[in-house]
Amino acid sequence: MALIKRARWALRSFLGQYPWLYFPLLHLIRSPRRHLHVRRDTEIVIEGYPRSANTFAVAAFQFAQGRPVKIARHLHAPAQIIQAVHWRIPTIVLIRNPEDAVLSLLVREPRISACQALLDYVRFYRKIQPYYSHFILATFEEVTSDFGTIIERVNKKFRTAFKPFVYSDENVAQVMQIVEEMDKEDQHKANVTETTVARPSEIRTQLKERRRKELENPYIMKLLEKAREVYQEMIEMGS
Repeated sequence: MALIKRARWALRSFLGQYPWLYFPLLHLIRSPRRHLHVRRDTEIVIEGYPRSANTFAVAAFQFAQGRPVKIARHLHAPAQIIQAVHWRIPTIVLIRNPEDAVLSLLVREPRISACQALLDYVRFYRKIQPYYSHFILATFEEVTSDFGTIIERVNKKFRTAFKPFVYSDENVAQVMQIVEEMDKEDQHKANVTETTVARPSEIRTQLKERRRKELENPYIMKLLEKAREVYQEMIEMGS
């Protein structure tokens, strides 16, 4: 079962680099996430490597607008960003330091190997680097502490008029409730679990520490260093 999961993940990762391949495939296999891809009438794309505050960013953005917004999200594929750039749709690309992002992903997707997760991280951001001037880059820390500023940067760059998210305990609590509801919808489950929901969890922290040992393999350590280089390159490009 793990081999099948890894094979599917690898195929999705490869196809996700190419819009002309990826989007038709989503509909061909009737993916439950096919409704999340970018379209001509999409108002904004919020996309990034998994576990990089994707759900919080989408929930906070939706909450701040106070109205339904057509958001392309949660495909975790460069194709989503590349297509948005071609159509000149406002885009936020999310990024988190690779060690934290990968460990969080390994908890959510226990059948994925650390090698696979790191290779996917490098491939994702390398693929979109040529388009960096056409999107707003937002770090995990920025999204979870000052997302309003990110929205203001979007408005300035794309000449939009989205309402900034106001960071307060009350607003964050409401957004976290939306996060849980989104997790139920995306996972097609009645209840979220501590390994899937996109919020801090003591159980997930413990599971991360167990899988951290996988990063101590010499080959994995080299991949992690490469991922860190890509992360730094992206940060420098976005500054």
